[in-house]
Amino acid sequence: MTRLIPKALQLSLHPNLLILILLLLGYPCSSSAYLCGTPHLSSPQFAIDATNVPEQFPPPDAHTAPALPAAPALPIGTERTFFAPDFRSMQQYTVSAVLRGVGNFCYVFVEEAEWNTRVTARTVQWMIRAFDATTPANPQQGIYPTLTKFFGAPPDIDENGRVILLLLNIQDTRGADRYIAGFFNPADQQRGLLRNPGFRRFPIRSNEAEMLYIDTQPLNPNSERAHSVIAHEFQHLLNWHHDSREVTWVDEGCATYAAFLCGYSLQEHVAAFERMPSVSLVTWPEGDADSLPHYGASFLWMLYLHEQYGGIGTLIEIVQNRGTSLTGISDALASRGVTRTISDIFIEWKLANYLSEYREVKLSLTPRRWHYSYPSGAQRGQLSNFSADYIGFRDAKGLTLGFSSSSPANSAIHAIEFHDTGSIDIKEIKLSAGNTGSLALASTATEVLLVPSLHIESINLQAHDSTYQYNATRGAHITFITAALPNPVHPRYWDIIAESAESLVGLTPTVTLKLSDSKTERLYREAQPMYLITQDNRLYRFSFLLEPEIALKSVIYEVSLDSRPVGTGSLTEF
Repeated sequence: MTRLIPKALQLSLHPNLLILILLLLGYPCSSSAYLCGTPHLSSPQFAIDATNVPEQFPPPDAHTAPALPAAPALPIGTERTFFAPDFRSMQQYTVSAVLRGVGNFCYVFVEEAEWNTRVTARTVQWMIRAFDATTPANPQQGIYPTLTKFFGAPPDIDENGRVILLLLNIQDTRGADRYIAGFFNPADQQRGLLRNPGFRRFPIRSNEAEMLYIDTQPLNPNSERAHSVIAHEFQHLLNWHHDSREVTWVDEGCATYAAFLCGYSLQEHVAAFERMPSVSLVTWPEGDADSLPHYGASFLWMLYLHEQYGGIGTLIEIVQNRGTSLTGISDALASRGVTRTISDIFIEWKLANYLSEYREVKLSLTPRRWHYSYPSGAQRGQLSNFSADYIGFRDAKGLTLGFSSSSPANSAIHAIEFHDTGSIDIKEIKLSAGNTGSLALASTATEVLLVPSLHIESINLQAHDSTYQYNATRGAHITFITAALPNPVHPRYWDIIAESAESLVGLTPTVTLKLSDSKTERLYREAQPMYLITQDNRLYRFSFLLEPEIALKSVIYEVSLDSRPVGTGSLTEF
């Protein structure tokens, strides 16, 4: 992935500094993958409920949940016990920490067990510097001023004017290759004793502070990656301040975008999406499912909106809009004068991802499958809502792609053709009323990507999916057996039967009827599609009524596929 500094922030950089930063950002990252713990604590099914507390835990009031006194100038060395979630048991435990550094916008508390082991005075100094004063995108502006300039100031429940950065060994079940690097806990924006279903309905206590939890093991707190985590988690706090009900994929997309805005590398999240580009944009995995590709998808969606639909102003509208999920994004775009539908933009986005049509990143997606020999046979696939598949075909000259979908009204099927001339064409495969469609590729097409997608805009986005079939054939090689048979029930009805030598997907044979005598031949019935009568996409039938005045021996049928005759005969040959 190519790392570039957001254009909105480049103007303040000296050219030499910009070159130095770009070189530094080009250094390879570790292969480990860090995750955000916020979805475990703030997804809708885990929403804080401070009003429905069991009787033994009375609701917060002036006696059980007093506000903490304002503390704008805590001295270094202040000791405090924090409540932290254990992601293994989803219960709270206490962390003894000491204030080790004070910045203009932050307090840095360090878990006592981590001090002078993983965390030193230099660690704290550099963390304050990153939060207050400098980022890779702008050496004169830290994470806090960068993000608050665009998205507004955070809340201030403890009235101290600072954000607490708690450095601790986050307790989770992950290994060094995939771990929770940090989180923002919405519970800390409440007061007193609370209940949260994500904590298995055990009562939990709020720290009553604007605070971010930053890991120290295995995350290296002395690294730029740790600073990227701070930017990500701080954006969660800002997002929550504007809309505490926002869905996870939008929240994570905006938080990852915030780290990008500060100039931090997102290489591993984007790389995960490159390897699995068929993930749904609008869902977020639960439990131990791999969420890394989803981080990449949600970030790239936000980046695409930034680059194509209004810049950072559009992202500000998305963060500050009170609508959730696609509704909030649609409202934000409308407020910026964008009239295109979300589905239309999603179709653009799925194609832009394969073609890498971004200014700030370079993508190289991995198709789900490549085909090298033909016929491919009937292949099946499944799409989640707001997802796309990428299926590749090499040596594609003269191929015919056939496609059928179980959800034609909400599907979009495109083919990206790469020609030996160097040109690239994008063609849409339109589906018929029978849910099928086909596309004959040009003789100059060397490589083709079939890109089907599903996009159903509804309240319950995750409740929809779709199945599809496709095949790839060289049409001239498909052979048929055809026959004409009288209908055993209706004597004046006839059936034309056609059996293909291989499964057809998206391709439908047609029948044309002609009348012939010894001298002339004329059209009797124009070409009409046959009907599939077996699930293997091989056996087709066409029925018609023969008028009494028409002689059997004069009727000739012709079966065609893609305008190519594949079988002919007369009614007297049965």
